[in-house]
Amino acid sequence: MLPGIRAPTHPPGDERGLIMSYTELTVWTRGIIMDKEGRDIVNSISASARIEGKYAQAMENYVDNPDRTNAPTRKYCRVSDNILENELTYENEQPNIVVLVEGTMVKGWDYMRGMPPGGTLVINTHYTPDYMIRFVPGAERLAQLVCVDAAKIADHKWLYYRLGELGLDRLSTEGAAERNKSIAPDIAAPLIAAVVKTTGIVKMATIEPMIANKHAFEVALKELHIMPLNPVAV
Repeated sequence: MLPGIRAPTHPPGDERGLIMSYTELTVWTRGIIMDKEGRDIVNSISASARIEGKYAQAMENYVDNPDRTNAPTRKYCRVSDNILENELTYENEQPNIVVLVEGTMVKGWDYMRGMPPGGTLVINTHYTPDYMIRFVPGAERLAQLVCVDAAKIADHKWLYYRLGELGLDRLSTEGAAERNKSIAPDIAAPLIAAVVKTTGIVKMATIEPMIANKHAFEVALKELHIMPLNPVAV
């Protein structure tokens, strides 16, 4: 389990002076067509953290032009044992966990920027971690690379088509938000399962009841692929 660990929150000598955890999760998704998937991931994890008595925050980054189809966009989640002191900070500066909702996002920009050593990268892909690791910028800071075929597990065949056709689908995306208010009815479910199982950011028993596609959630727990790595300072 690899939740982000930061500095002690109590002064030395205080009997409560244990190392407290603080975790930043950044989800990269695609504007319009996968906004709901990214939002379901951060919202369900932050809600679960609050149920567990932690402090949590979920938000979006509107600098990314989320109203442009296929444009890379970010969703953020922060979970802490203590009061969040950076609630007004606009974006995650040191993400411990990064999720790529669509596999081709592994190329093209530095989605790993700011990640401290010991991080986790989760990718929705049918390829193995051995194959995907070659495309990851700054992979030396990872403690683990996790690959899960969320599209197949959720039976979402359209995700294998070329990107130009993705905008034609509205079954589980931003365009369907008003029609389907359930949490993670589609490919978000396997990705949430992968994040929770490999990082322990929240408890499985807390988040599982929130997930609409429970079958995909449970299958992902068995079929995800984990590559353990040895992180080094960068």
